[in-house]
Order: sequence, then C-alpha cells, then structure tokens
Amino acid sequence: MKKAHLVTLVVTLGLFSSQTFARQYPMPEKGSDVVGYTEIVYPEPGESFVDLSVRYEAGYDELKWANPNANYWTPSPQMPVILPFEYILPKGKRSGIVSNIPEMRTYFFPKDGETVYVYPVGVGRMDWKTPLGSWKITRKQEAPAWYPPESIRREHQEMGKGILPAVVPAGPDNPLGNHVLRLNLPSYLLHGTNDVTGIGMRVTHGCMRFFPQNIEELYSIVPNNTEVTFINEPVKVGFKGDELLIEVHPPLEEDNLDTQGLKEIAYRLLAEHQNNPNIQMVDPRMIDLAIEKMSGLPTHIGQRIDPNTHNPQPHKDSGSAINIDWDKFK
Repeated sequence: MKKAHLVTLVVTLGLFSSQTFARQYPMPEKGSDVVGYTEIVYPEPGESFVDLSVRYEAGYDELKWANPNANYWTPSPQMPVILPFEYILPKGKRSGIVSNIPEMRTYFFPKDGETVYVYPVGVGRMDWKTPLGSWKITRKQEAPAWYPPESIRREHQEMGKGILPAVVPAGPDNPLGNHVLRLNLPSYLLHGTNDVTGIGMRVTHGCMRFFPQNIEELYSIVPNNTEVTFINEPVKVGFKGDELLIEVHPPLEEDNLDTQGLKEIAYRLLAEHQNNPNIQMVDPRMIDLAIEKMSGLPTHIGQRIDPNTHNPQPHKDSGSAINIDWDKFK
C-alpha cells in the first residue's frame, strides 16, 4: 500500500508573496488558539530543503518534520512540499516574546493584543542549552560588535577553525548580524546572523538566531523592557473554533523523552477534554499516531458537541483536504 499524508491545504490568496513571507496574524477569537495556514509549494529545479527554508523563511527542521518522506537534498520539482505555517499558540501568558525551544519558533505578542508575529529561530545546541525562564530586553543594538567568551573562542580553535579574535567588529563576518536584542541574562541574545542556513536548527551557543529580515522587523517593533520567556513545550493542544487540535514536535534530546513520554505529556494536556461530555474525541489510536509522527502539524483529535443536540458542532471548513502520495516522488 502506498503511503499518503493527509494535510489541510488552505487557499491563502495573497497572504504570501514572492517578496516576503513574514508571518503576522490577527489573534484568534476568544476560545480559539490557532493562527496561520498550511501552504503547499513546489521546489524550483535544483533547490534543496535548505534553499526552501531560506526562500520561504521557514525553519529547516520544521520543513523536515512536516515532510518526513521527502528527499531533502534533491526534491523533485513536481513534489508538493508542506509549509507548516499553522500554529497552536503556546499556553500561558500570551504577551511579550515567547520562544518555544522544541519547535524552534519565537512568538511576539504586542501589547495591543490584536496580532501575533511568528518567527523560526535557531536555538541552543544540546551542549549549549538555551535556559528556560523569563527575562527583560535591556538594550537594542544595531551593527553590534561581538565579544565571544573564552569558552567559544576555545571551542572555535579546537574545531580547527583558527583563532577567533576577542572582538569581532560589525560587518559580514559578524555572526550576530546587524541587530541584537540584549537581555538581563548575560551572554544570551536575540540576534540576526551572517549564515541563514542555520535557522530552525539547534546550532547556537544558547542564543535565539533569526533570519536578518525577521530580527530587523522585531527590532523595530519591540520596546525595551519587553518580557522574553523561553519555554519547553514539545506538545501543544488547542482549539481552532470548535475543532480540538494537537501539535507535537520532537523533544529536546537531553530531556530523554521517548514516544511513551510524549504520550504521557499529551494525555495530561488532554485529560480535561477527555472527560468533557461536550467534546467528542477521535479514536485514541489516531491520537497516538499524531503523537508518534511528531510532524509539528496541528492535527484534528476532537470536536465540541452542541449541548442541546449532543451532536458535533458543524465543522467550518477552512480549506480542502488533500492526500499526498509520497512514493511517486522518491
């Protein structure tokens, strides 16, 4: 039997242009938690997933998770590629900047409460973990110099990359890029880059690394003293209207979470819904499958029920479901 991957394709009609893929969305209505749209695109001849990541301002790993059976280095121009641009917003306080480390995304919630910005980011490697917690932006800096700590200079030399100077001036060789948001957490920054191929991967020394155009935008709209929170949520659950969705990302390697561990997290999050007589859940095996796939794509697992009729609320179709036959593109 040929494998098929079911995804909801939403006709976005102008949400994306050939010039920019910046993701700014209106906040969902009260009781809903989902923003964005899943997109389908086709590679240009010779494009790899690294190229697609840069062209569409997507994280590299999130593209791989959403397209698990694709050829990442030489995809066929006829192969549909899912852009996972639909998101369940993180739980908790939706204000300021929130970076979810496992999904390698940063959310900015302006004070007006009307919009949210979503950016892919590079995050800390396992041996240079991004710390969890909340801090404040203390300084915004344009064209920064970089003062690498001794530990990074030593690693640089041990890796055979030569001697890293004590000060790297602003310019094309500066890995911080042209814009930096400094925190009251020493040595940890939100910054741009001079190498866009690492966005959406665990490649940094703990900082949040943005596409240059994304950090430039964030720099221009975020005031000093904005709260910045780093969280670790590989599993998210939320509503899109009356539809209950789950979004699962591979956990951080150092957390030593296997599939069963992810299921336990998911079941805890779903407990209040499983016992709610006004919510109809799908077959538990489908929930397990969504968890096992770890695709990062919000997946339908339940529906609110009309308390008067005990029937599922009418589903508001936001797009057309399609089946992708991956085997013919291998």
